Amino acid sequence: MTRDSQSGFTLIETLVALSVLAVSAVAFLSAVEAHVARIGGLEDRAIALWVLENGLAERRLNLQPDFQPAPILGLELRIEVEETTTADPDLVRLDLRALRLADGGAVARLTGFIDVGAKQRAEP
Repeated sequence: MTRDSQSGFTLIETLVALSVLAVSAVAFLSAVEAHVARIGGLEDRAIALWVLENGLAERRLNLQPDFQPAPILGLELRIEVEETTTADPDLVRLDLRALRLADGGAVARLTGFIDVGAKQRAEP
């Protein structure tokens, strides 16, 4: 049986080509979904860092920040603060962690230092 040069694809060739396209489309879709999930994680970390930076700034201003869980741009966070002394008696180290309220998963962490000696020097 000879094949005419003007003939098209056979049914088998067409099915193979379509199956290759289908597998490629599924692989591409899963890669896109993974990318979207990573972007969502970046947004959560950025929001959590904003909250932690604001809390650290309030502590530096000698205010007591309100770390009660509240929705912030759709994200509910619980903030933990650990205060430790340093070798310098005028400095206090603050470790702040933002945890997801739903599952307790860590979203972001921030470490800062506060000069408590300046407050004592300012008081008469």
